[in-house]
Amino acid sequence: MHKKTIWLAFILITSMPVLFAHAQTGEMVPSRQIIDEIRAHKQGTAVWWTGQNGWLIKSDTLLISTDLVLESKDRKYAPPVSAAELAGELDIAFITHEHGDHFERGTSRILAEQSKCVFVIPQNCVNVAHKLGIPDQRIKIAEPRKPFTIGEVSIEPIRAIHGNPKFAVFYGANLQDCGYLITLGGKRFLQMGDTVLLEDHLYLKNVDVLFFSPTEHNTHIDQSVILIHELEPNYIFPQHRDTYIVTPENRYYTCGYAYEVKFRLSKAFQENYYILEQGEKVIIR
Repeated sequence: MHKKTIWLAFILITSMPVLFAHAQTGEMVPSRQIIDEIRAHKQGTAVWWTGQNGWLIKSDTLLISTDLVLESKDRKYAPPVSAAELAGELDIAFITHEHGDHFERGTSRILAEQSKCVFVIPQNCVNVAHKLGIPDQRIKIAEPRKPFTIGEVSIEPIRAIHGNPKFAVFYGANLQDCGYLITLGGKRFLQMGDTVLLEDHLYLKNVDVLFFSPTEHNTHIDQSVILIHELEPNYIFPQHRDTYIVTPENRYYTCGYAYEVKFRLSKAFQENYYILEQGEKVIIR
């Protein structure tokens, strides 16, 4: 057996008792805490993964986020930062669609009450936003294929069509859902949201950083490999994984096949591929 395979198996086996114990007691597994690191970052561009599709991107002193799920009690791991800690730091919060593991109500309510950030949301999230107390003057509605800017941030909303547990388009897919191509600090970040692979994705140009979801209801393995080889990003980050305890009922959205995708890539792309732990930071150069 290959040494890397043995090592991965060892990590999985040795971590199972810890995860099982926390599942039995209802406690979350601790994660690295990052608020001091976020505040200290003043120059250049960095990203932090906070779980699921939740990312923090900071360019110099400007901080944006995507799909934060920091207050969910269903998390396996404790969040690396709380919504209250971020409230005084966050400038723009991007939401891709209204599902609770993306537009997380607890996180968004705290940010509505304690921060001044702008929420970029699809039209189908507006009613939820109002119920959470987000005022209209802090809402920017995103429509697929209609670019706009907020200050120094250029935003291209991308079509996102939600998949189902059987590798097909979800019957209830909403065409107002969005992914986002965000230009910040001279870099282009693609947050795909929850979507199967679309022609909209394959013809994007100059994507520096890719956040993608290799789950059964998104691009899974084959479509993810096609996407990566087509876009040729410099930084590749699998998401929608390792955030909730996996069960037979929820595995289609809680289990992301990050290693299976990596092993199918060419060596050059494997060197650009980052499977992060929650709270881990990567400098974007």
